[in-house]
Amino acid sequence: MPEIPYQSLKQYIKDLSKTSFAPVYLIFGEEFLYQQAVREIVNAIIPDSAVQRHNYDVVHQKEQGDMVDIIDRMNTYSFFSEKKVIELRDATLFVSKHNQDNQVKKIRQNLDNNEPEKAAPLFLSLLSRLQLELSDLTDTTINDKLTTEDESSSDVEWVRRMAAFCQENHLSVPVAGDDAERLKSAIERGFPQNNFLIISTDTVDKRKGLYKAIKNCGTIIDCSVAKGNKKADQENQRQFLRHQANQLLSKHRKQLDAQAFELMFQMIGFDLRSFISNLEKVIDYADARENITTKEVQEVLIRTKLDPVYELTGAISERDTVKSLYHVNSLLSSGYHYLQVLTAIANQIRKLINTRGFLESSLGGNWHAGMGYDQFKNQILPLVGKYDASTLHQLQNHQLAFKGTSDTVRQDAKNSPKITTDLIIAKNPNNPYPIYQQFLRSENFTTNELFRAINQTHQADVRLKTTGQSPVRVLEELVLAICEKQP
Repeated sequence: MPEIPYQSLKQYIKDLSKTSFAPVYLIFGEEFLYQQAVREIVNAIIPDSAVQRHNYDVVHQKEQGDMVDIIDRMNTYSFFSEKKVIELRDATLFVSKHNQDNQVKKIRQNLDNNEPEKAAPLFLSLLSRLQLELSDLTDTTINDKLTTEDESSSDVEWVRRMAAFCQENHLSVPVAGDDAERLKSAIERGFPQNNFLIISTDTVDKRKGLYKAIKNCGTIIDCSVAKGNKKADQENQRQFLRHQANQLLSKHRKQLDAQAFELMFQMIGFDLRSFISNLEKVIDYADARENITTKEVQEVLIRTKLDPVYELTGAISERDTVKSLYHVNSLLSSGYHYLQVLTAIANQIRKLINTRGFLESSLGGNWHAGMGYDQFKNQILPLVGKYDASTLHQLQNHQLAFKGTSDTVRQDAKNSPKITTDLIIAKNPNNPYPIYQQFLRSENFTTNELFRAINQTHQADVRLKTTGQSPVRVLEELVLAICEKQP
């Protein structure tokens, strides 16, 4: 059975007159796209909307045990031999430690929207899949199993908030069960001829047996788009948005010039649903004008892109006062808590201190200001690895000194869990470019200035928690103090 990209979906449906529908579809990736793909597949299987109302059901797997009921429904014959479609929407069957970022993002979005009751089922489901109980959520466990690559060990306050909410509302982690294995077996056994299962989700794990079973027995539609912030990823996002925009524009016989498109991308970011929705507003506003320019975009749209934390930390690292102040206010107005913003600033200062520590060590003499990326990757990165290994070794020695130095303790140390620390410079050496950028930014500060900055963040923390002063004012004063170059 085929595995096709979203762009080939229309041709796939067109060719179905020569073949037949698959008994099961896995449609994954960008939410806006996979929802569109589901609608097209359902309309192709059951063209009559009146029949759809009775023979197309959307179900959500909220608790362990739901999968048994879903499989039973799939194996129940429909009346009058009509076609029946069941969609398992927003499935979490593929969520694991290796791909939990999307699940975490949904949980945090619900928390940011002050909707913990919506976040709780996702949170408890994630804990179940990671085989954790609420009582297991110690600092070490959170750092080891619930910290994503994009967040630091101290940026996990959301976990504690969710755990507290679940405990206060007497919610518990569902009993772990292998629903993915149950569904895999059911798919391999097969469903009645006119029954079709659609699984829609933003997260898949191609290594799982369920994915392979669907690939062998059904059809997989890939609606994913690169989500990273690398130059190549952003260019792919632009091309994808431009393609989707052109489809909408052609229906209205309009054109969007390059400058107007770029302005929309900068204002909205890669949010397909929001981009298309806002483009429809601009098209309506343009009325009879065929060519849409930046003038129409500026007059219709407000800025909807949430400035990510890294833009703030980048501006502070560059000691760009104006940009830093802008991003502080933008983050706060977007719903970020002021302590989240303060934590991001403190984490960035610590990273710069770690980098300055390497530069002032015996290994740091090989670095020079303005060094190219390739030279950094070949000459400096291996030395950073040695420096990090030395740091971990020193931490282990301190741990042994604290516990004692007997042979038994040393033997226990060999079997002790991996040390978690924010003193490591190259946490992901396979992605060296952000590390290189950190080295470039560290040139903007002296070590004394960085230690002064970390002390200033501590003072700001005390003011925010004890004085009742305006968080905006406290954070703005902190930014001014850090970005100001000392005489």
